[in-house]
Amino acid sequence: MSMTEDEARYEQWMDALYREHKEQAIEEFTDERLKSFYVAHPLVAQLAVETLAEARKLLEGHSTAAQVFAAIAVEVGLKVALLKPVVRGLVHSESTAEIITDLTLRHTRFDFFHQLLSEILLKHGGVNLESYAREGASKGLWAEIQEVQKCRDRVVHRAESATREQAERAIAIARVILEDLFPAVVSHLGLHLHDGVRVCQDWRCGRPELFR
Repeated sequence: MSMTEDEARYEQWMDALYREHKEQAIEEFTDERLKSFYVAHPLVAQLAVETLAEARKLLEGHSTAAQVFAAIAVEVGLKVALLKPVVRGLVHSESTAEIITDLTLRHTRFDFFHQLLSEILLKHGGVNLESYAREGASKGLWAEIQEVQKCRDRVVHRAESATREQAERAIAIARVILEDLFPAVVSHLGLHLHDGVRVCQDWRCGRPELFR
């Protein structure tokens, strides 16, 4: 689908803004900004995790639906659980942070944010998104994410079907994002998860023997 004139202008504006402020944003970003978002929003990944669970249920007999739900889990996992905390951390004014974050997340091109997200996650989350690959995969994770998006678009916009293999791959990629990368970032910040989804900063949870 082609972009409208307004969308094209917005794309150009975002590109110029990104190029102008990228280096400063990476330099000024701190662990505390990333950590504070997760503490304030402990269930930030819940909807993505629930969507991945639904994709797994649909896999038997409904591969096309399973692929779409897994693609949604991939997109929401990246945008909400990983990218949104980064964007919020880049905005100093709390009164405008939510507006800027929402506008930014409407941008559908993941590749647009790839380098910024990669560098900040590497420095503050301990995750190298540039080189990360699933075990046994022939391509890097980012290339696989783009393939999942393209398959989902063909299903949604052309009414094509997805094979079981495509659905399984999409589920596997969503699992990596939500069950490997997200927990790794949380752990790197000195936090931990309950039930694989709720962020917690109470260090006593891991040392119950000290409080008996």
